[in-house]
Amino acid sequence: MRKQFKFLVLLSFIAITFSSCSTAKLTTLTNGKQIDNRLVGVWKGSETGQQLADVNKEWEMERNSDGTFNLKFKTISEGITDEFEEAGNWWVKGSTFYEYHTDSDNTDTYKYTALKKEQVKFKMLSSEVNFEEGNYTFIDTKISKEIPKSSKKDGLSFETAIKVKDVKEEYIYVRNNCENCQMLGQSLLQHEGKAYDKLKLKKANGEEISFYFDISSFFGKF
Repeated sequence: MRKQFKFLVLLSFIAITFSSCSTAKLTTLTNGKQIDNRLVGVWKGSETGQQLADVNKEWEMERNSDGTFNLKFKTISEGITDEFEEAGNWWVKGSTFYEYHTDSDNTDTYKYTALKKEQVKFKMLSSEVNFEEGNYTFIDTKISKEIPKSSKKDGLSFETAIKVKDVKEEYIYVRNNCENCQMLGQSLLQHEGKAYDKLKLKKANGEEISFYFDISSFFGKF
């Protein structure tokens, strides 16, 4: 009986420990979505021919702890290199990783698996983009746990303003990053020769917050 009791106690301890470890890796954001803390940081990856035949892609992904991301990638084809930059939001639900792109207003989904401490495997589940390879997979390797403050695009200052293509993207960003916030005002500002939109809001707890958006890509071009 005593041995059986000790065995049951050991099983309970293991179950509690496993549950604690599983929940400790997740953080719930103010918008209700969850992020896996293991995915926060700066990551790099590459693939060849999976999205476009004979095209090599390399990227550097910065996933922030507030659920935003900044993606810098380049494509290499026939000796020609093109570079791009995208931003958006990310979150997880179970083993599914969600990646919302502000520019396209589309969300890609992947099944993700932590291979080891510094590597994560992603397998495409759904995307609005057509891929050459139907079973699109890639591996991200972490190169830094810390994200340079200058590169964090949280929209809380001119320096970290979110670059948008139209006003609609501003409201989408606010909706995803300030749940149940009330709009207090919107103003057009100039800073170091560039045009910015500033949206002032009030959170559900009464705290006021302002988001800055870089609108230089379309302001004054109509």
